Amino acid sequence: MANTFLLTVTTPSHEVYNGEVEKVFLKNADGDFEVLANHENMIASTVPCIARFKDAKGAEEELFISTSIVHISKNTMTICSDAAEFEDDIDVERANEAMQRAKKRLEEADKYNKDRAESALFRATQRLRLKKSSR
Repeated sequence: MANTFLLTVTTPSHEVYNGEVEKVFLKNADGDFEVLANHENMIASTVPCIARFKDAKGAEEELFISTSIVHISKNTMTICSDAAEFEDDIDVERANEAMQRAKKRLEEADKYNKDRAESALFRATQRLRLKKSSR
């Protein structure tokens, strides 16, 4: 059996994933990082991205995660995120609407918070990217 650790992905409304994994790939402000079993204790933040992990059976999984805090301790990794969605859970229509709304707000930057609009555009883009990559 592979060297594994427990991964839990949770949002304010529900637990998205809970299971043994071999490795997890995430992204923070400095770039991509990978976590393997027996990783040193750590707390980190992530940026919205498509997280990838390999489960204990060797299956590769991907999910969108929004801004999150990652806690690693005693061979357990917990990702607490604003939002986390597997490809099947992504509402394409809603993501497209969010993208169009953000683009419009960026065009009218004097009326709206530019940073918030850029973040919304990035999140929508990442969701749509995950949805398209699975086809």
